[in-house]
Amino acid sequence: MARYIATRLISSLILLWIISVLVFLLMTALPGDPTLKGTFEMTAENREIVRERLGLNDPLPQRYFDWLFPALQGDLGVSLARTVGTVSISTLFERRIPATVELGILSLLVVVTVAVPIGVLSALKPGSKREVAAGTAMIVGNSIPEFVTGIALILVISLHFDLLPVGGYVAFTEDPIENLKRMAMPVLAISLTATTLLMRQTRSAMINVLSDDYIRTARAKGLRERAVVVRHALRNALIPVITIFGFQAGLIFSGAVITEQVFNIPGMGRLFVESVVVEQDYNVIQNLVMFFAIATLLVNLLVDVSYTLIDPRIRTGGRSA
Repeated sequence: MARYIATRLISSLILLWIISVLVFLLMTALPGDPTLKGTFEMTAENREIVRERLGLNDPLPQRYFDWLFPALQGDLGVSLARTVGTVSISTLFERRIPATVELGILSLLVVVTVAVPIGVLSALKPGSKREVAAGTAMIVGNSIPEFVTGIALILVISLHFDLLPVGGYVAFTEDPIENLKRMAMPVLAISLTATTLLMRQTRSAMINVLSDDYIRTARAKGLRERAVVVRHALRNALIPVITIFGFQAGLIFSGAVITEQVFNIPGMGRLFVESVVVEQDYNVIQNLVMFFAIATLLVNLLVDVSYTLIDPRIRTGGRSA
């Protein structure tokens, strides 16, 4: 178990290093001068001073390591578009990360608690009204983009019925009730597509497993239907389900850009839009891409570890072969 986790961790760190090199080279290759993107106009002489102070005239290898080593210690540098040299990117991230993490965790909880039970129930009786209703929900959920869902929720729930606030964000530590009210619609908008995809995968995996011989044997021995479904069928169907769940989790944490814009949530996704479209802040964009890469790799690592908990043969397969 420990060896399997260590192997996956090392491979993730190597992949993360490769991503950091590619991201740095991509940011370097972008056209334009980062010192021209600040909020204050500067003379050519002042811009040269800023370039020298920020190390933009140094060789590429030196610039890469000057960014990498401080980043490993938590120093991500400064924003070039927010009063040059005075706003720390680490401070920006500290303010924005809680909203994105909360949005992602709540969305994943909704996805799991809704998709897996409905997928299992629809697989138990293929062709029933319950299964047809679940299939219809899958088609509808997959067909509607997140931003359309978000706008529809705002129009109906907030503006028409006045049940929830339109948008914005209040920290959970400040006002838990208001926080949950403001997060309800963004969570629904994000989780709809992920829920339908996971529901479809759960249903498909359960249908395949329920037709296996060992399931028929378990039923013939007189085991309760609940034990057959939960202890035998569901556990063996979880491998592909968890794979899809990990993929959706990575998309939720790294792809809530549009949803945060629609609901005016000051998270990492909205910061990404501001940095790319409005400010063109290369330093912030570079570190944001790394943040999303780390989040995705961390989710994938957790998925790999969960495989070994569900099926021990995965971690011993290499040695037995």
